[in-house]
Amino acid sequence: MMGLFWGLLGALFIGVSDGLARKTTQSVPILILILVVMALSSLVLSAGFAVADSWPQWHAYAWLASAISGLLNLIALAFLYHALHRGPVAVASPAASSFTVILVLINGFMGHPFSWGHLLAVGLVFVGVVMLTQPDKANSKHNHYSAQWLRTTAYCGLGAATAISLRFYLAQDAGDILGSVPALYLNRLFACLFTALILAFMIFRSGIPTLPKGQIWWLVLIQAVLESLALWAFLTGSADGGRVAATIGFAAFAAISTLVAWLLFDEKVPTKRWLWIAIIALGISIASTL
Repeated sequence: MMGLFWGLLGALFIGVSDGLARKTTQSVPILILILVVMALSSLVLSAGFAVADSWPQWHAYAWLASAISGLLNLIALAFLYHALHRGPVAVASPAASSFTVILVLINGFMGHPFSWGHLLAVGLVFVGVVMLTQPDKANSKHNHYSAQWLRTTAYCGLGAATAISLRFYLAQDAGDILGSVPALYLNRLFACLFTALILAFMIFRSGIPTLPKGQIWWLVLIQAVLESLALWAFLTGSADGGRVAATIGFAAFAAISTLVAWLLFDEKVPTKRWLWIAIIALGISIASTL
């Protein structure tokens, strides 16, 4: 039960963070947004390790897995933030949340237990994502997205889900060797490094991008804090055998981010789309409990 509680708390944090990303990605370049998110958590964790004087131990494979995982984290956020920037959140976030099922497929391919129930979960998520890409004909006066637009948003969300699932698989390997918090720290640190290098290259070629001023940076800061808190809550819930329960709770973030975009930014969410979000959540829950 505690694992489920922490998972739901993490879903609340990341759901609100992704809901705010619908606004921040409209004003802040995506690479800079990712850099802020990664740098904040890296600095906080660095301070914690410095105070405790207990840095991650050296292990060649674990560090390599963490480096690749960090790069995949950057790719995942780039896909996710682009999907949220395009909108609607009711398509982008549920598509990204399908990473749970993709991770099940990866584990099955790598020889881990796989069942017909997993195939049912995959089918439910696939049908849900496909149906989310259909425009709302019954409420066409509020429909601002074409079928092609919705499909592209869903593809970006699925791209994020694929990168997230691969990143989690490698992070699990690193976590088995180093521990969950050191593996998380290395993941964030490498992601921050890769983002800074890519951003520096783009600035060298095209110059410093024009940055917004004013209150938008408060939203970016809140988004970064919530994103870090979400991972902390998820790791806390995953300890002591609570991985399954925490994953089930965390899967709720798609509905929360959709609700945030609806409440704060008045993004229209047709009733049928809520139904398909629920179908995706059901598939994810089935995959998590098997």
